[in-house]
Amino acid sequence: MTTEQIYTLAMMQLALVLLIASTRVHPPKSDVPSLRLFQLSIACDALSWLFYLWPVQPVLLLISSFAAAFNMWLLLAFSLRRCQRSVPWWLLAVMVLIQASVYSWLTLHDMQNILMHFMMLVTGAVALPIAWLFWFRKVGRTVSDQGFAIVMLCWFGVCVLRTVTVEVQQDWILSGYLVSQVLWPGIMAAYGLFVITGYLEETQQRLRAEAVLDPLTGQLNRRGLHEVVTGSLSYLQRNQQPAALLMIDLDHFKRVNDQFGHDGGDLVLEQTAKAIKTMLRQSDVLARFGGEEFLVFLPAANRDMAQRTAERLLEGVRQLEWPASMPEDYQLTISIGVSVFGPDYDFGRTLRLADQALYRAKQNGRDRIEFAGTAADY
Repeated sequence: MTTEQIYTLAMMQLALVLLIASTRVHPPKSDVPSLRLFQLSIACDALSWLFYLWPVQPVLLLISSFAAAFNMWLLLAFSLRRCQRSVPWWLLAVMVLIQASVYSWLTLHDMQNILMHFMMLVTGAVALPIAWLFWFRKVGRTVSDQGFAIVMLCWFGVCVLRTVTVEVQQDWILSGYLVSQVLWPGIMAAYGLFVITGYLEETQQRLRAEAVLDPLTGQLNRRGLHEVVTGSLSYLQRNQQPAALLMIDLDHFKRVNDQFGHDGGDLVLEQTAKAIKTMLRQSDVLARFGGEEFLVFLPAANRDMAQRTAERLLEGVRQLEWPASMPEDYQLTISIGVSVFGPDYDFGRTLRLADQALYRAKQNGRDRIEFAGTAADY
């Protein structure tokens, strides 16, 4: 077995390793089609190396060329799907046919210089759009996505290097030692790993979001609120800025569940959370605290600002319009307990005071605001 055949076999094994590694990725259903396209691309790459092992024969060369072409253009199809773009299958099919045919013809006629220029154009047509998609258009871009985009640019750069150098040091560059046996395996391994770790990073982000977000309303849960508030309070305390908490309870929510069922109750919770969020500042933090209770953290807000915010929420919820599935005369009201942070910026203490104020609001007739009796006066 020649050195070139050993190298070709190693490249095929590398493709198979990446293919097997990708099977351990379990993305959400929406991302499964893109993963399958990537796996198909890698499988075609392994197939192209397999047929490249044998002495050059027109049939085997054509099969290898088609497999290599499918590898490249399926990689572009994968990138389009990964970035939530439509795939022009008819155009990709035409490009596969052109690439495989031209590559086979140039190889059989030993036109290496022209072949280098042709492959540079093909690589640019594939790698540059992929880099652009992953860097500028992918929603929720991860570090791995950025790495993948950079590797695509490096891939194109290698092809440009080969094309430029082929005219200067033809024998050296055509030997393929530096480019084919050093750079290309690294590029292939890098883009495969970045694709796989990109899926894994998104899974980690999704799990983290699920850990800190309430699945019904999409707002923070207790854990998420605590993480956000803890960091904010440290900054506010250093700069001696005020802050406040609003504890909110939906009045007579049990009646909603009893009358309209849990679906109706879920609808009320979801719509109320959405409405409250629109009435807050961008810096304010809303969390579902449990059941029908919500908590609002108001950074850089003194007692007067907290009162104005609470009044705005009270009136805004009264004016909510409900879907046709709810009775026309249905009106939701809320009770709010307000507590302003003291000089110690103690979250637990301020939360207890807000809860006590909320209890008084409910005891005093609901649909009202009560302040904590020992709230700090800013």
